[in-house]
Amino acid sequence: MYYIHKVASITHQNSFLQNDINALLVEITEGSVLFAPDYKKYVLPSSLRRLSPILRMAVAVAKECQEAINTPFEAISIGTALGCLTDTEKFLNVVNTVEGDILSPTSFIQSTHNTISGLISLELKNHSYNMTHTQNNISFEMALIDSILCCDEGKSFVLLGAADEGIEFLNKLKPIVISKDAFVTSGATFFALSKIKSNAEIGIVACQAKLNKVSIDSEINSFLGNLQIDSAAIDIVYSNCLTEHFPSEKMIHYEKFSGLYFTSNAFGVHMAHDWLIEQSKKYALVVNSSCEGGIGLILLRNDKAQD
Repeated sequence: MYYIHKVASITHQNSFLQNDINALLVEITEGSVLFAPDYKKYVLPSSLRRLSPILRMAVAVAKECQEAINTPFEAISIGTALGCLTDTEKFLNVVNTVEGDILSPTSFIQSTHNTISGLISLELKNHSYNMTHTQNNISFEMALIDSILCCDEGKSFVLLGAADEGIEFLNKLKPIVISKDAFVTSGATFFALSKIKSNAEIGIVACQAKLNKVSIDSEINSFLGNLQIDSAAIDIVYSNCLTEHFPSEKMIHYEKFSGLYFTSNAFGVHMAHDWLIEQSKKYALVVNSSCEGGIGLILLRNDKAQD
C-alpha cells in the first residue's frame, strides 16, 4: 500500500483545503471559473506576477502537501499532458510577430513541461529526484507509477502531482479534435505519498497504464484479477468513460465535476479518497480513458473500513 498523507486540489470546484470535496461539488457549466486561493500566501508578490495560472496552482498545492508532512520530499513526480499552455502561446506569438534575430528565450523556457516540477523544486528548496511525465491522458498514471517505484526504493515521502491548464485556443480546437461534451477547464491535484502508514486512512493499492488497450472492460477484468479482487467488492467507480463492468449506481462520471483537462483523473482520485473516508467504504476504482487507445486504472483502499 502507498498511503496518501495529504491531497490538495485547485480546480473549478471549491476543492482547495476542504475535508470532503464531494459535499461541495456542482456540475461544471460553460460559465464555471477556477476557484483560486490567495496565491500571495504561497508565492512572493514580486514573483507571482510572472507566473502563469498552472504554475501558481502547482506551487500552492505542493506547498500545502509539504506543510502537511513537515519533512522534505525525497522525490518529486509530476504528470502533465500539455504543460504550460499560457506561456507556450506567448512564446509562439513572439515567434510569429518578432522580426530579426532578437528573440527572448524567457517565454520558451517557461513554456516547457518540466517548468512545473522545476519551479516546485526551487520554491520548496528541494534538490532531490525530480521527474516530469508527459503521456497524454495517462500522464498522471505514469507519474504515480514512478512515485510507487520511488517508494519501493526506500524514499520516505514522494510528492506526486498532476496539473494542466485550459486556454481559449483549446475551446476553438476542441470541436475538431475532441468529441467530448465536457467543458475545457484547468486543475492541479497533488499528493504526499508514502509506504509509511502513520495516521493515513486511504492508500493506493495499484496503478496500471496502457497505451494499446483491447477494451476497457477486459482491462478492468485483468487488473482486478491480478490483484485477486472481485469486481463486486468495488464500492464506487469514478470514471470518464463508459463501461458495462459495473452497475450504473456504482459509477460517477468525474469529468462532470472536473471539466475536461488531460490529468483530471488526479482530481477523480481526490474525489474517491474523500468518498471512502466519509462513507467508510473499502474500495474505489478510478478509470481513465479520455484518449483513444490509452487507459489508466487506479485502485484505492480504506484500511479502516470493515470487510
